[in-house]
Amino acid sequence: MKIMVYEGPKRIKIANEPSRAVGPEEVRVRTLYSGISHGTEMQVYRGQAPFFRRRKNPRTGLFEEGGEAAIWTYPIRSSEPGVWYMGYACVGEVVETGADANALRRGDLVYVNAPHQSEVVCAASAAIKLPEAVNPERAVLLTNLLTAFNSVLDSRIKLGDTVVVSGLGVMGQLILRLVKRSGAGQTIGVDVIPARLEAAKAGGADHVFNAAGEGDVALEVRGLTDNRGADLVLEASGSQRALQQAIRIAGYDTTVTTVGWYPGQCEALNLSEEYHHNRVALRSSHTGGTDPAIAGMWTQARKTQACLELLGELPLEALITHRVPYGEIADAYAQIDTRPDAVIQVVLTYD
Repeated sequence: MKIMVYEGPKRIKIANEPSRAVGPEEVRVRTLYSGISHGTEMQVYRGQAPFFRRRKNPRTGLFEEGGEAAIWTYPIRSSEPGVWYMGYACVGEVVETGADANALRRGDLVYVNAPHQSEVVCAASAAIKLPEAVNPERAVLLTNLLTAFNSVLDSRIKLGDTVVVSGLGVMGQLILRLVKRSGAGQTIGVDVIPARLEAAKAGGADHVFNAAGEGDVALEVRGLTDNRGADLVLEASGSQRALQQAIRIAGYDTTVTTVGWYPGQCEALNLSEEYHHNRVALRSSHTGGTDPAIAGMWTQARKTQACLELLGELPLEALITHRVPYGEIADAYAQIDTRPDAVIQVVLTYD
């Protein structure tokens, strides 16, 4: 099988490796498509991912230096265990099943959280069978859609709310489309890239603003809300400056929900002025947890089922902008790294 290898920051090659045997409760999946994460994977590609050096202590919940044994060194192969950061959005066809993998059959189309490589051997329970109504290429968005779905649950949108989505990459685009279905009175998209603003309008945004323009987005939102500001802001860019702007956009006693991380020290963040005087709350959301008030009802299985249905219903046509053969994976990463204005979602295709 063909695997992906990091030889160093921004240095990717494809290598051949023998396929491993399928266990009794496992399946072999021949990859058809995989989606590159333009957030997490780009941090890894650039060699900037914080988890390269630091680890979360499961006992204290605090991050600390990882120690020599935990520090990642190159080369890193996609077939190594635990390398979720080398791709986690794989769609393929089951081509072999273990004796006890009864839930799946050969020919089934499935989604797997697996790296970019030509085949995957995984537990049958880890492969999500796709409904017939779901386009398999579109299914590469499932993990991101789950994260977006969770952020909307965490944010508790109320009927008639004015909701601003800041950062209109794949995550922001998905969030905006879910916000539109969640009872918001008006949805507003903010980004600095015109193509993303156009995709947001195609996804149902009532208004879009270019944060790189001459106007003040926070003031524009005040003009649409009788000077109240937004009832809720979901910030999905990972940019410190965008987070600062989100705080200014938010209304009095409202919340900014952040999705993803903000690399480095937040030197561009000013937690005086609007943040302090408007009593703005910051809330972090990620796919690993759900608002405790509803976690008992919204299990992972229920969220997954809901997102599988949404894959067939949401207007997602504008999101997949580039399809790149797996053999050109290095070029695909380089384009995302150097030309983010030209891409929204890159999908790798496999023969």
